[in-house]
Amino acid sequence: MRYSQGMIAYSLHETEEVAATLLAGIGLFFTGIRFLGDHLRQLMDHRMRVLLVRASKNDRSAAAMGFLGGLVMQSMNAVVFVLVSLVTARVIEVRRAHPAINFANLGSSVLIFVSVFDPKIPIMLLLFVTGLALQSKREPSPRFRQATRAFLGFAMLGLGLVFIKTSGHSLTEMPWISNLLTAERPLVFDFLFALVLAFAVQSASTVTLLTIAVSGSGIIDLSQALLIVYGANVGSGASTLLLGTSMKGIGKQLILYQFALKAAGLCLLLPLAVVEFFGHVPLVAAGLDSLPVNLGLKIALSYLLFQVACDVVMHFAHGPVNRFLEKMAPATVAEEISEPQYLYIDAERDPSSAVILTAREQERLLHFLPYYLDSVREDPPAAPKARDMLHHGSTQVAEHCLHFLGALLSVQMSEETLEIAVSLKDRNQLLSGLQETVYEFATAVERVRQIADPDSESRALAGNLVETLHLMLETLAEAAGQGEAELVMTLKVLTGDRSDLMHDIRRRLLLGGSMDSAVREAVFDALSLFERSLWLMRHFAMHLDLRNARSPQ
Repeated sequence: MRYSQGMIAYSLHETEEVAATLLAGIGLFFTGIRFLGDHLRQLMDHRMRVLLVRASKNDRSAAAMGFLGGLVMQSMNAVVFVLVSLVTARVIEVRRAHPAINFANLGSSVLIFVSVFDPKIPIMLLLFVTGLALQSKREPSPRFRQATRAFLGFAMLGLGLVFIKTSGHSLTEMPWISNLLTAERPLVFDFLFALVLAFAVQSASTVTLLTIAVSGSGIIDLSQALLIVYGANVGSGASTLLLGTSMKGIGKQLILYQFALKAAGLCLLLPLAVVEFFGHVPLVAAGLDSLPVNLGLKIALSYLLFQVACDVVMHFAHGPVNRFLEKMAPATVAEEISEPQYLYIDAERDPSSAVILTAREQERLLHFLPYYLDSVREDPPAAPKARDMLHHGSTQVAEHCLHFLGALLSVQMSEETLEIAVSLKDRNQLLSGLQETVYEFATAVERVRQIADPDSESRALAGNLVETLHLMLETLAEAAGQGEAELVMTLKVLTGDRSDLMHDIRRRLLLGGSMDSAVREAVFDALSLFERSLWLMRHFAMHLDLRNARSPQ
């Protein structure tokens, strides 16, 4: 009896030790994945962005950069959201982001193939080397520090896999656990379990790595592993979709594209799996099973096969899928405003045309400025444009123009074209200042309208300032568009020095003791911003003056 109790106690102790090793392995694995991804992103963040910008040149470079992004980040959610930020910022085009996403999924498979081989000795050596590097008394460079921590993350990931494999073998040697794990269960269970797990950890490659880690213990066979890989990929696509629920427009299109890509691969491979497993027709599993390699490598190949299937199906369905995504998540009004209408990639190669295109883009932005005031006019239009939306989109285009002009000025050009390009850059800086000033002016007037009495002098003054500035902004847009000397002269007269008038108005407001201090402060803000707007418009007019500067009209 004592002997039996001792055996039971030993068995429980052994079970606890194996379970603790398994949990420690899982903890190390997830910590390593996070550590590796975080420090690689910090190490590669700037370079990755530069490379992704270059990916806008053609589909091949986009695919190569996407592959590198998937390899470095090891998280499709991270890759997709980086691409969303770049696309919404107009750094790259939407159509170039699609091949980047396709090949990022392929890039994420590299780590899976690395994990197939026994990493025990290399991982221990890597831990030793990274430990020495971290204990170095010399102050390392930031890049070296990030690289060392990335290697440490990889070592923790590998050590976690070693623990999981070791504990997996030990668990299967225990009869009661072996019976539990090898009990008959429908294949759909493996698919759904992997889908839920990948949705929770937001990574198909993570679930696949765990599957490979336990595959040597005999817990799963190839058919179960196939459905785990399929379910994990769909689950990771669903997690991306969930994280992007609040997005709209072209950003939403990329989120939907990643999910559609995973669904496309499933639509091809799942019917084949059903036919093979229930119709007993040798297809994918039979082909993989015939390969003279271990189960872990077969699982890695099945993961790669799923990514290739996604790409193949999407290649043929790209047109219809694109139209569907545009219908499901059309570009917002703000995105349409923020899209340059005249400038295009490599337009700077023809400087004489580029200056004309830049001038047209600036004219378009000038036409938006009067709309900033629609919501604060006494008699607003029936459907005033949202000021925040206009400002956000317009400033993005102005920034794009500034970067474009910077690139243009580095190109060889004639003296006349160079003079125009320099003038356009000065105009762009004035335009950016005008956008910000008119936006703040409208905000100040809105505050006056909210806190001042409807019949008060301050409310009337704010209304007069709005109508005057509205007229001047319309004149500015017209003068920039037509380039007529008479219009330019009219604008210069309208925006002439009004300091005496402004001084008299401020003095009257200060002497009017009945005005509330908050209202007075808001009116003073509006007056100051009005004056700055006039100053900016006058200087813009000087650049439009055909006698003082050459015009690209």
